[in-house]
Order: sequence, then structure tokens, then C-alpha cells
Amino acid sequence: MERTDDGILLTEGDKKIAFYKKEAAAMNLDKGRNNYFHPVYLPDGTLITEDAPADHIHHRGIFWAWHQLLIDGEPIGDQWELREFIHDVKSVEFFRVEEGMATLKTIVNWNSPAYEGGEKPFVQERVQVNFYEQRKNYRIIQFEIELKALVENVELGGSDDVKGYGGFSVRANLPADVTFTSDEGVVLPQNEAVEAGNYINMSGSMAQNSRPGGVLIYSANEFETANDWILRSENSMQNAVWPGRKPVALAETEPTVLRYALVLYSGEIKENRVLKTLRKLSWD
Repeated sequence: MERTDDGILLTEGDKKIAFYKKEAAAMNLDKGRNNYFHPVYLPDGTLITEDAPADHIHHRGIFWAWHQLLIDGEPIGDQWELREFIHDVKSVEFFRVEEGMATLKTIVNWNSPAYEGGEKPFVQERVQVNFYEQRKNYRIIQFEIELKALVENVELGGSDDVKGYGGFSVRANLPADVTFTSDEGVVLPQNEAVEAGNYINMSGSMAQNSRPGGVLIYSANEFETANDWILRSENSMQNAVWPGRKPVALAETEPTVLRYALVLYSGEIKENRVLKTLRKLSWD
């Protein structure tokens, strides 16, 4: 781990893995554009994520966000587009917890200028990210996201349209030959969410010198939309949909827990073998 003015760089040996963006860049007029991972790299060193692309300037590497933020049924901001929203990063901790793995833990309060003048947080987010050492040509990064309401009657939801996108998302550099696969083979992107398996593997000429590579997104969840995906073959992010268009309530007692993993790889992988490893991950 190497701390910088605006975040934390994670490395293994001389290889860069990912950068956690703790502080908003000077180009931003608010404090909202932080609490995400970019750059993120494939094992061969290829930069795989994009940040603030011209087509969707609010997209940002690996992030989780929602359009609909409601208190007492009234909208108070848009975390996805970073309108009337502030990520207040309260703490960042780094641990080497066992051989072959390191952990980053964050606590982030959600604030909005539209709620109590931005002075009172309404959600607390606790995230644990486990970085596993590289295995052959791939690396696993594991995410556990806990969301707990700090005030009464907090709800969040995806986009208020037929797409209903929102939640854990990856904005990746996509080659012209990108292909999406899951349990039953090739998955074709549609305007609305597609129901596939509990993972999506996007692959193509994504590694250095247009060699094969890719990113597999794994959902270790059991909620209703756990197999729903918003996929795009160009100029957009890939989204593991939760909760969809209809907002859901966040409790003040037990947190809502979301669990995902990424497999970043150069070359090719055997999906079944990698999935077997993912299913053995501990989520304690």
C-alpha cells in the first residue's frame, strides 16, 4: 500500500493492482467524485478502467451508486450522477490478514446538500475489499458493501425507467470484439436488464498489444435481481442490477449487504475452474 494525496495505491511486488480514490480531484467543484477504484489493471499491466469518459462523465472505474435517494419519499440527490451528493470518507484501513491476501476497509458517510444542508449523514457505508495474490494469469478482488440508514425512512433505487440500472458497476475499456458470456454461453446486451447467471465474463482484445484478456464480474447474492445485468458493448458501464427501478428501504439496525467479486485476467481463463474458486471465498 502506498498513500498519496488523493488515495491509496495497491501493488503486488512491482505490479500495480488498483488505486482507491479517497479524495475528489481538483477538477471537481464538489466532494462527491471519490470513493471508487481507478486505475485498475490486468495482471499484464493493462489499464482496464476508465474515469470520467466524454460519453458519460459521471462514470468512474469500479463504483457502486444509485439514482434514487429518498427520505420520507422525497428525493434528496443522485449518487449515480453525483448531483446533490457527497461521499464523506471517514476512515480507510489496510491489513495483511493472511498469506496471499490483503484487505482495504473503508467507512463512508453519505451526505446531501438537499438534506440538513449536507451536515447530517443519512447513510453509512462500510466496505471491505480483499485483494488476492495473482494466480497464474488472473487476480481476484472481492467486495463486501454494507449500507445502513442513519435516519428514518431512507430508500434507494436504480434509474426510474425500464432499465432500472444501479448498484455495483464497472466502467471498462472495451475493444470492438468484446463478448459477454455466462452460464448458458454468449449473452447479448439489450436496452433493458438481461437475466443471465450469477456472473458475466466480458472478454476480447483487452490486454496489451490487443491480446486476449477480460474481466469477470461475480454476484454472490441471493436477492431477486442477483442474475440481472445491464450490459453495453460500447461507451458505457456494466452493471450488476440492484434493487432495480423500485426503491427499497434501508434499515437503521441490520445493514443491507451486497457481495461481488472481480476476476481480472490477461490471456484466457477456464470459467468453471475460476468459478469454483470464487464459490469457495469466505464472506465472513
